[in-house]
Amino acid sequence: MYNAVPAFLIDSRVTTTREVSPLALLCQIQLQWMDYGLIVAYALLVLAIGVGFSRQQASSANFLLAGRSMGWAAVGISQLASLLSAISYLGTPGEAYGYDLKYLLFSICGFLCVPLAIYLFLDFFYRLQLTSIYEYLERRFNYPTRLLASAVFIISRLAWMATIVVAVSLAIEELTGIEPAVSIILTTAIATAYTLVGGMKAIIWTDVLQFFLFTLGLAAAVGLIFWKDPASELLAVIVRDDKLRMFDFSLDPTTRITVWMALTAGAVNGVANLTDQVSMQRYLSCASLRDARRAVWFKPFLSIPVTVLIYGLGLVLYAHHQLNPELAVGIGSADRAFPHFVLNEMRGGLAGLILASIFAAAMSSIDSGTHTISTVCVEDYYKRLIRPDAPDGHCLRLARGLTLLWAVVIAVLAQFLTGQDTIVGTMASVVAPFFGCAVGMFVLGTATRRATGWGASLGAVVGYLLVVVTKYWLFKIDGQWLLLPGGPDPYTAATVEQVSKFWLTFVSFAGTVIPGYLISLASPAPSRAGLRGLTLWDGKGRARAEAGPGSERKQD
Repeated sequence: MYNAVPAFLIDSRVTTTREVSPLALLCQIQLQWMDYGLIVAYALLVLAIGVGFSRQQASSANFLLAGRSMGWAAVGISQLASLLSAISYLGTPGEAYGYDLKYLLFSICGFLCVPLAIYLFLDFFYRLQLTSIYEYLERRFNYPTRLLASAVFIISRLAWMATIVVAVSLAIEELTGIEPAVSIILTTAIATAYTLVGGMKAIIWTDVLQFFLFTLGLAAAVGLIFWKDPASELLAVIVRDDKLRMFDFSLDPTTRITVWMALTAGAVNGVANLTDQVSMQRYLSCASLRDARRAVWFKPFLSIPVTVLIYGLGLVLYAHHQLNPELAVGIGSADRAFPHFVLNEMRGGLAGLILASIFAAAMSSIDSGTHTISTVCVEDYYKRLIRPDAPDGHCLRLARGLTLLWAVVIAVLAQFLTGQDTIVGTMASVVAPFFGCAVGMFVLGTATRRATGWGASLGAVVGYLLVVVTKYWLFKIDGQWLLLPGGPDPYTAATVEQVSKFWLTFVSFAGTVIPGYLISLASPAPSRAGLRGLTLWDGKGRARAEAGPGSERKQD
């Protein structure tokens, strides 16, 4: 339950089940022709961008990496847009609305990890001229390690994208009454259409458009609230209810978000968002390593002020509803507060702008997710296990077919996640732990000489098992920590607490790195010659880069 949620929000939860048909609700929302026009215009524009780049998709290199020709500014904006998805648009304002600013500190700590991302990962991946970053793990360790890491990526990104689609369905249901299944299909269909025909270039340029639409929608909503209520009164409510609280130094692991959690789990989560295949595939599309580094630095330069704006929306919306409680009647959860505001208070095309922004935020993540998962499947599985000599045209057709397949999988998976948790909570408990395992495997590769393939692989398995134990077996019952595989007895326990779900990313990361390194000590150390150019202690990839991509592959 939301600690700081006003009483009217809690009371309204018992009346949120809709008894009227979607058609009747469509008649109630009073969207104007301008609203519908903006939504349709946006959908047509992104499809036109995809068609415009369709003629440049004659090879898999163009489809997957935009021919390695993109500029750093477009890549940086695109990468930020893909991460500022509908989760940010709906879940993050809901986080500030229902709690306070602790999660903002969690996010900022992630944004400040750019030097680590460049030093530990980007320099290696770019100089080695990779298409799938998991190829690095094969060079550093072995092929099974590459397969495991790519499988972790696929699972985590599928859950991530499904969570995003669920967020969109919440907003569309609130705004139009349309069933979530319909909006899920619509969102995935449009994003997949322009991705299929336009490839990475279409993804990057539509993401740039989506970023500005996303930001404009946020600014319009905040501006409208300030126009309705005096800033001094809004601030007084925010201060009164302690909504600006950001720093909690508690050592209790059951505390939802603390400073220590932000510095550890937040940092791991930030590195994961900067360095997984979704992000790196954009950076690898840059024309040079210098441009790739600029793109990485550009992300926090843009993301911190945008993130502050997102949290600011949640805070002023909370204060607005406190000052006008009659306007908040019917909100069922904090995630629905922003859509409810759009539905009831935004007019003159603003509702259409917000709805188009929500679609944009979702599609910017779906397009990159389906595209990069298809890249991993082609590079890590098909070309290595099934048909190593597959012609380029065949790989291009396969990548497009897989993009369509994964879109269908996401739409189906989203049905199971609908209504399970808050949007941010779903990310923390379902998706983020996979990120910790993946970052841990790459850290074992780049930061150590002693780690082995078996150590990294088994470490990742141990890391996720620790997450399962922490999440489902470990309970603090009446002040005492116990391992209970069957769960606590609700009839005998007075108080039952668990480790905060926001710790799970760090649990999976530490559970991968520490056991992975210790397991590696039980087997012979890798040869120094085989590590040349693959760790921080062996030239950071320069030696192999100087020989050129073709000679590197011959050496392997």
